[in-house]
Amino acid sequence: MVSFFSSFRFAGYRNLWITTVAVIGGVQMSMAGRALLADDLTNSAFFAGIVVMGFAPTLLLFSVVGGIVGDKFQNRRVIQSIQSGFLFLSSITTLLIYTGLINWQFLFISSLIQGALFSFQLPARQSFIPKLVPAETVGNGVALLAGGMSLVAVFSGAGVGFVYGRFGPGGVFLVITIVQLIAFLLSLKLPKTEVDSNVSSDYVSEIKNSYAYLKGNKAVLVILLSSMLISLMAMPIRLQLPIIARRLYGISPEEIGIMLTVTAVGAVIGTIIISPIKKGVIRLALFLGSAFGLAISILLMGALPIYFVGLIFVLFLGAFEQIRMAMSNVLTIEYTDQKFRARMMGFYMLNFAFIPLGALPIGFSIDEFGVTPTLIIDAILLIIALVIFMILSKSIRNLR
Repeated sequence: MVSFFSSFRFAGYRNLWITTVAVIGGVQMSMAGRALLADDLTNSAFFAGIVVMGFAPTLLLFSVVGGIVGDKFQNRRVIQSIQSGFLFLSSITTLLIYTGLINWQFLFISSLIQGALFSFQLPARQSFIPKLVPAETVGNGVALLAGGMSLVAVFSGAGVGFVYGRFGPGGVFLVITIVQLIAFLLSLKLPKTEVDSNVSSDYVSEIKNSYAYLKGNKAVLVILLSSMLISLMAMPIRLQLPIIARRLYGISPEEIGIMLTVTAVGAVIGTIIISPIKKGVIRLALFLGSAFGLAISILLMGALPIYFVGLIFVLFLGAFEQIRMAMSNVLTIEYTDQKFRARMMGFYMLNFAFIPLGALPIGFSIDEFGVTPTLIIDAILLIIALVIFMILSKSIRNLR
């Protein structure tokens, strides 16, 4: 257990972990809350998908810049500034809901803004880890941080379902506002760290340098491309899970919350599995095996549309998703030179843009063809794409 929690020995890391858990909890609640509210306002999985997709364009636009900012400025200052933006956004959303002025168009705009904020927030947090813990503990620190984000989803998923069912969307976003306020106050205690004085203010030049470094780093490039493939085809299922569960099982918001919680429990299990893992061939097996595991979980969920059986499948879905994402983070950081880490994490943020982009065609397919055919076809296409990628890419087989 000492090795599992080794990163918590460092006070700066503990502060980072706590603030990250708080802010991600608020973000996760807002994404699920927006999806349910958009579905209620429009009665359309397609329009709910548009709201969810709003996260993507701004992530695509700002993720690389967010990485440069994370390398150029103090991590804690970036985190504090962006956290205040999250707090303001949730406050305005709460006000519009209680005044009856809310509509799906505003939910789309708020999703756009949240995507922009997120593109600056996560690179600053991820690149903070190597500055707070020794090099041999970085992998553990990344895994524990990912586990914390999953752990809060255990409560946020059930919380959204319960609060939405009992108090409506206004209650959900009021809770989110309180959570974001707590996260902001906690971020004021983050430690100061050194910044890279070699990062210039010429952002165009720095973006070119970042692309050149990524192109030359085959290991990081293959991790990024494989992660984008999975983000486009598998991760939207998790993002659209409230809508999928409602259509597939005909269940209440409280039962949807239970399903989201079970998914998060699976993610925590995934964290427990990978946190003690050190460099070696087993990490490659976990990285690739989790990708195929995601596809199989989606396939079985579509083939057996029974709620209690579905709870088992989403448990595995959460575990495989967590293993894949955490391993991608760990490998990206370890295969990247220190001065480029925030920028490479900025590129990694593109994964989160591909998730909502994939949610739109899935939402359209659900409306046109139903949930079951959508899940089965999506899973089969993902398996085929993964096999082709493995055959064509030698670099991915050399990861350790």
